[in-house]
Amino acid sequence: MAKFVVGDRVKVLDKPNWPDGGYKIGNWEGTIIQVVEDPADYVMMKADKTGYDMLFHEKELELLQPETVSLSSK
Repeated sequence: MAKFVVGDRVKVLDKPNWPDGGYKIGNWEGTIIQVVEDPADYVMMKADKTGYDMLFHEKELELLQPETVSLSSK
């Protein structure tokens, strides 16, 4: 079963030991736009920063907690 569903907000996990100045797209955020069937466990994310559609293995992403909206009565 897929870890993410279309519409989920995610963050790209950082790769701290990445050479040459670090993992440039680490901590980028985006929205899942497609759960890929083949290869399994891959999803397509639309990056907020660039608008690009980017393919990631599910292990490279972290689900962001949905923002809670507090309603106050007046």
